[in-house]
Amino acid sequence: MSFGDNVRHVRQLFGWSRRDMLHRLAPEATTKERARIGQQIYQLERRSSRHSDLLLPIAEVFGIPPQVLLKNDLTDLALSEVNRLALVEARSVNGGVKVFAGWYESATDEARAIVERVFEVDRDAPDLLSGLLAIVNAFLDSHAERR
Repeated sequence: MSFGDNVRHVRQLFGWSRRDMLHRLAPEATTKERARIGQQIYQLERRSSRHSDLLLPIAEVFGIPPQVLLKNDLTDLALSEVNRLALVEARSVNGGVKVFAGWYESATDEARAIVERVFEVDRDAPDLLSGLLAIVNAFLDSHAERR
């Protein structure tokens, strides 16, 4: 297991080609920069490496803490298992995430599915998240008024 193996596996779990990932990592890069970054991604996935300058950008695009990508073998896990592992790791980072991770572990499958879809929206279409947040807040406000 290497960082590159994990990157390739998670990228494939998302259904992304290397080109898709490149566009997510560097959406406004010049052609020359894209060629350089594309080559870095290719080499990262092909060699057994535990280091890359792309670690933080890749972790952010995946929505997975960097330490999870570096320290765990993700190559046999499904996406839901990778997300759960990321949440467990995030739980140790700060109190708010700890509370959420505790809720997530005890939540129903339906509630987890909703949360995982929100993570996908955040990753794939972050501009939609503010609208989704407004809808959820309006729902919660109306629900609180009925009490």
